[in-house]
Amino acid sequence: MWSGRVLIFVFNCDRGNLSSIKDYSQKLSDDKSPGCNLLTLISSPVGIKKSWKRYIQELKVPARFLHHDEYEEEFGALLTPLPAVFLHTQKTRSLFISADELSRIRSVEDLMMLVTQKLRAFSSSQGG
Repeated sequence: MWSGRVLIFVFNCDRGNLSSIKDYSQKLSDDKSPGCNLLTLISSPVGIKKSWKRYIQELKVPARFLHHDEYEEEFGALLTPLPAVFLHTQKTRSLFISADELSRIRSVEDLMMLVTQKLRAFSSSQGG
């Protein structure tokens, strides 16, 4: 059912520790303009949250995490607002979770529920 499919989480920042730290610290200092809500949801100042890491390892579909510049290098230019989550197959990519949806999420637990919900809906629509 999930063969050949992968979820790709794309951060609204470019690669590199300084960029990630800057985005995380920006979120802490100014709730009105987070650099990357996705990054702040799944990480803490010391790394990826354990509950998120465990959740991703137990998903039935593989997941990758890419910075904006990494995604564009591998798949081409993005016109979609970031952060976002895409569902890739061998031939297509579709928006799975939009930046707008991510901006409304306030906890890693809410993100896990949304991903689970969307995977179930996708699975049902595919007849499996």
